[in-house]
Amino acid sequence: MNSRRLVLRVYGFAAALSIIITVALLVLPRYMRGASYLEPHAALLQHMVDRWSLKDPAKFAEGMKRIEPRLRGKLSLYGASGDVEWTNTEPPLAAPGEAEIASLLDVKWVLATGRIIVRSDDSTLLAVYHPNRPGFPWGYVVPMALAILLVVGAASIWFSRRLARPLSELAGAARKFGEGDTTARAKLDREDELGQVGRAFDDMADRTAGVLLAQRQLMGDVSHELRTPLSRIRVAIELAAEDPSAAKDVLVDVGADLDEIDQLISDILTTARLDGEPNLTRRPTPLAELTERAVQRFTARFPRRELVQSLSQNVADLDIECDPVLLRRALDNLLDNAAKYSDPSSPVKLTVRAAPKPNITHVVFEVVDQGIGMSPEELGRAFTPFWRADGSRTRRTGGVGLGLALARRIARTHGGEVTLQSAVATGTTARLEVPVGG
Repeated sequence: MNSRRLVLRVYGFAAALSIIITVALLVLPRYMRGASYLEPHAALLQHMVDRWSLKDPAKFAEGMKRIEPRLRGKLSLYGASGDVEWTNTEPPLAAPGEAEIASLLDVKWVLATGRIIVRSDDSTLLAVYHPNRPGFPWGYVVPMALAILLVVGAASIWFSRRLARPLSELAGAARKFGEGDTTARAKLDREDELGQVGRAFDDMADRTAGVLLAQRQLMGDVSHELRTPLSRIRVAIELAAEDPSAAKDVLVDVGADLDEIDQLISDILTTARLDGEPNLTRRPTPLAELTERAVQRFTARFPRRELVQSLSQNVADLDIECDPVLLRRALDNLLDNAAKYSDPSSPVKLTVRAAPKPNITHVVFEVVDQGIGMSPEELGRAFTPFWRADGSRTRRTGGVGLGLALARRIARTHGGEVTLQSAVATGTTARLEVPVGG
């Protein structure tokens, strides 16, 4: 960022604003405060008119001759008959009108903007006075304006430098990040609004870098996960071509490999589908039927694993409004994770119950394993798409880190949530909670 240009802009704006405010304070009162400011003049003039009305003509002329040089305006004096008794301007000031004379019957003076009319106590003398407008106080305004400009200039330089440096750092970090340097951060250690913007940028950069890393990881994971079953399918087909009698046994393995590929592609497509505005196919679905199908799939996929099932009586006959295909996918993912990340000899527990609320408005599917568990740091990132706590697990367990993320998206699409409780070397408890009514 051009620091000099910013200084000039801030200075120009602040200086112009200061000058406008100063001029307004000096000029506007002259034109907007009305005639009330003339009352002190009127009181003094009325007192003088009372004295002049009592003097004889000779003394009156002599007194007016002494007063004339000190008058700060135009003055015309009229007698009771309306004749001009004395004036210091030609032509004389306009005589009081009928309305003004009528007002003077009740009051001693009448005020208008720049015009004062007073009468003596004995009503023998009327005075019309137009005070001179004071000149503009250049001797006061110019030094004050210069002082204001100097102060504004110093403040502008200080403020602009304080503003330009962090903005320049933030712009540089954004530029580097946009050019592909995902490690670029603003790192603004400030407590003001610029510090908040800098921290927001750093948080955004962290999340974006994490997504980019996850995407690169996804490419490698998908390539690896596809390459392995495809290689097995190729070998199986080659063996079947050499020994047709063995084709039946080989096709069983090919079917399993194709199921693995189909599961991987299905997870990726379902995740992409839920990223936009999902179109759910909701219908009343028996909870017992949904649970039983999930149990059957788990048993078919992990025939050697023990699954302990518990369906609470108060929800056994309950129907829930949901997309059964998606909701079962979420439950299947939680069961698959429990099987993958726990010892084959340990059981997996599935409990279906009502949420602890006054009425049965939500149902909870709880999946508990006694597996490797997760640390608090891993637990905080468990729902990040394509993320896994340990990359080496993938080779043993399969998957690309979409199971939990997909389960949570499905739950939230239904108005529910997926939560985890876990401890390292103890196990994990996954809870899928969804509303009954959709």
